[in-house]
Amino acid sequence: MRPFAHIARGGRWIKDLDMTNSRFCTWALIALGAALLTVAPATSRAARGDVPDPLAKMFVWWNAAYKQKDGFTAESFAHYFTPDAVMRINGKDRCAGLEDLAKHFRDIQANTEMVVVDLPFIDEFSSPSGDRIFTHHFVRAREHGKDSRERVMGYASIKDGKISLINFVSVPDPIPGESEKQK
Repeated sequence: MRPFAHIARGGRWIKDLDMTNSRFCTWALIALGAALLTVAPATSRAARGDVPDPLAKMFVWWNAAYKQKDGFTAESFAHYFTPDAVMRINGKDRCAGLEDLAKHFRDIQANTEMVVVDLPFIDEFSSPSGDRIFTHHFVRAREHGKDSRERVMGYASIKDGKISLINFVSVPDPIPGESEKQK
């Protein structure tokens, strides 16, 4: 058979090739569109990297406030939280309202030598509407001379630019290198 015999028989080979290319292009565009839709919410934070979100701003403030004797006041929490804000950790409401938040963190401050929320977050993205910020991060602490680390994941609900709910799951996480020290 001649190399271009399909062309000689009415161009069937060329039609088949065009149909294959058309199907391939269609599926490639569908796959690309799906990938972009999946990535779009996650990259929206990166695209606005120069504008910190309310959760990141709060944790920057929180890390600094922990180091100050009178850093945790209801007034200072009011810059970042709604008056009725709730902090829920592992399914339990730990505090509600600005006064309760301030008292809760003053108690932690009084009973620890160090607490730091590691920034930037390991992972962070916002809901498409921007009313929820999801995060994955570490919190390091030292209490009675013993270092610890928690792995934290969850979200903050945002209302009028302030945090109205923190809903996190927190679990102990080994400090890198600690398992080797215990052997």
